[in-house]
Amino acid sequence: MTNRVWRVLGALALAGCIHRAPLVETANPNVLTEQQIRDARAASIYDVIARLRPEYLRDRGPISISSSDRDVATVFLNSQEYGPIDILRNVPSSDIAEVRYYSGIDAVTKFGRWYGTGVIQLISRDH
Repeated sequence: MTNRVWRVLGALALAGCIHRAPLVETANPNVLTEQQIRDARAASIYDVIARLRPEYLRDRGPISISSSDRDVATVFLNSQEYGPIDILRNVPSSDIAEVRYYSGIDAVTKFGRWYGTGVIQLISRDH
């Protein structure tokens, strides 16, 4: 019986020695964090996005043959529509804690059917 106890203890000791990789939080490509914004060292949030996630700013062309409307994201400040992408040039990066990008389907789900071209949501530092 003593031999059996030693085998069990040995097995438990070996099991404790198995190395497991630590859980690593993967970066979300649709979010710019406050640290990333700060590290970009850019004056406007437009410049930050242009450096780190230029695909957010991409103009995908006309939305239809008969319309002059363009397929570009709309900017939201917190939960309120703020304006077109060019308005980002007037927003100091120091005022923003986070930037979130929502593709068409996700934007429609979160903000409504009028935002099928996507949304760039700015989360202010004082929000």
